[in-house]
Amino acid sequence: MGAQGSAASQAQVRCASPTTPPYTLFRKMIGSLRHQVRPRLSRGFAQVLAEPMAWNQAPVIVSKLPNGVRVTTKETFSDVVTAGVFVDGGVRAETPKTRGASQILERLAKTGTSSKSAAQLEAEVMSVGGQLSVVSCREHSSYTITVGKGDLTHGAGIVSDFVKEPAMENLPAHLAGFLRALDAKEQPTRAVIDDRLHMCAYRDSGLGNSLVGPFENMEQDAVVNTMAYHEQTHAADNLVFAVAGQVTHEEARTIASNTLGDVARHSQGPAAEKPYFCGAELIYRNDEMGPTAYMSVGWEAAPARGSDAVAFMIMASLIGKYKKNTGLVPGTVSGNRTINAIANKMGVGCADEFEGFYKGYKDTGIFGFYAACDEVAVEHCIGELMFHVNLMSHSVTDEEVERAKRELKIELFGGCDSSATTCGEVGTQVLKYGRGLPTAEMLLRIDAIDAQEIQRVAWTHLNDREISVTGLGPLHGLPPYFDLRRATHMHRY
Repeated sequence: MGAQGSAASQAQVRCASPTTPPYTLFRKMIGSLRHQVRPRLSRGFAQVLAEPMAWNQAPVIVSKLPNGVRVTTKETFSDVVTAGVFVDGGVRAETPKTRGASQILERLAKTGTSSKSAAQLEAEVMSVGGQLSVVSCREHSSYTITVGKGDLTHGAGIVSDFVKEPAMENLPAHLAGFLRALDAKEQPTRAVIDDRLHMCAYRDSGLGNSLVGPFENMEQDAVVNTMAYHEQTHAADNLVFAVAGQVTHEEARTIASNTLGDVARHSQGPAAEKPYFCGAELIYRNDEMGPTAYMSVGWEAAPARGSDAVAFMIMASLIGKYKKNTGLVPGTVSGNRTINAIANKMGVGCADEFEGFYKGYKDTGIFGFYAACDEVAVEHCIGELMFHVNLMSHSVTDEEVERAKRELKIELFGGCDSSATTCGEVGTQVLKYGRGLPTAEMLLRIDAIDAQEIQRVAWTHLNDREISVTGLGPLHGLPPYFDLRRATHMHRY
């Protein structure tokens, strides 16, 4: 009887006890709140603690002219000064009618301006010992010149003429030559694959416009379309005048007011919608182009201003970059799990090279990898890379994250700190973030990421998500898209 009573009391206790203890629910609630708040807090603390003057760094100063042109400067100790005009409008700003206009403007700059011939422009640049550069990218274009400190006013006048007075009258005579040059230009395979990946992922958006060609129907109404593109993108509120060198912000602002103060604004249209990331494949199979296959896979990622952008940069370093038979440390003994697995696969390795990447844009981003391998190793190569990207959602160690953070810091801050490099960084940062991004702030934001944060970001953005796939070459070993999509998650976890 006593035994029966004891068993009944135990059953009552088991029925009365909750299935989930209160402290477990509390821990889950706190953990969820921390995952939501932590990225924002870490970024906010980094901005507060990373005051450039406290770290003995020159601040990036930004101001705006009455017509909307933004002026930004970063002082250095160099007597060489780089000035540039950065335009918020690259191939992304092109429409179906103006497709290829950014490439035409880039080449049109070499023919002079409306007030100066090519010979006069070349003589002016040589007279000040300057170096001129015109570049068109996916989200912006830039006109920069590097001169001595005393010739800054003259150099700024040269680059401002490209913005205000492009030589549209020269276009009919040079258009055929521009088109031949675009068709004949040899593009690196990596650039072609990256371009096709954007075409596949953002096919319904300007972000998917081709940067390397081919450009169809450019000869039809080329002058009218190029002028329309120029008027749309080269307006005052789309321009950033950046200067890096031994120049004060007041001096740069005066020069900008004299050279760009008369540029007109344009009426703001409707806000651009976020590009839709399309899960699809764009495969160019050609079994006769050689034994090497090229491929790339991309996931939708956080935008450049997003709280998870720095985590994606570290994740790209976690995947790493590898080129067979190069580098100080052989891939077969690398501490990077992905490189080690690729280099030791089947005893001979399954890739000639690969690289993880993250590209952040204003309202979206793309994360993924590029790989080149022998045609017989395609399935092994893409399978290993998909597995290690997927693994970041489940198994990342603090040691791996610390190594990736060190490599990212070296990549970001280990290069040449010339005035041209500084000017390019400052100009693109103001276009992308609306302000300069201090080195100290970026270092603090990188240090704030740990393995648990990497797993959270990977699980949120990469696990069981749509992918965009593109490839070129002998791809007979490439798995079907359905199998690649299924490889974005693991059942065992």
